[in-house]
Amino acid sequence: MDIIITLFDSIYGFTNDYGVAIVMFTILIKLAMLPLTVKQKKALKLSQEVSIKVNELKEKYSKNQEKLQQEIMKLYSKNRGMSLGFLLTFLQMPIFFILYRLFSTYIIDTSTVLVPWLSTLSKPDPYFILPIIYILIQILPSLLQHFNLIKNASIPKFTTSTLIMPIAIAILVTAKLPAALGLYFVTSSIITSIEQILVKV
Repeated sequence: MDIIITLFDSIYGFTNDYGVAIVMFTILIKLAMLPLTVKQKKALKLSQEVSIKVNELKEKYSKNQEKLQQEIMKLYSKNRGMSLGFLLTFLQMPIFFILYRLFSTYIIDTSTVLVPWLSTLSKPDPYFILPIIYILIQILPSLLQHFNLIKNASIPKFTTSTLIMPIAIAILVTAKLPAALGLYFVTSSIITSIEQILVKV
């Protein structure tokens, strides 16, 4: 935690703007995690492909359970990398909680040029602008996919359920906690959306 605070302080000292420092710091962290993100996407895609093959095997050997179990074990042994996706997701969680703690507690009473409608980042956004921006950015890749503006099989289709998680986070997190944390969520979601659109596996 001390190392992260020191790094953030260095960026803040360079930019002299708390909001800009949050954005730059978030970008650096996301770039450092990009190799893990790519591996995670590949592993999750492999897991989806294996799941489809398992269903095919179940249909093929529906009357021979012993043969079915043998074929499924062979399939899993050939695709051991699929479990890596869940492991990488687990490994990234501590980083997320460290950043969450940093931007929810290590805050100074200051404004930023990035969100001129706010006089301080130490309080929630009273106009609900940051939460709305967060929701729109989160659903953007799915919307682009829905209207065939991009083609990426790894991007989930736009459905009503696609809105549930972004809205929940917007209401429970970005709308109630300091705007500094909201700015972190918005920046992180922008980078994630760009990754979804550009990084194909």
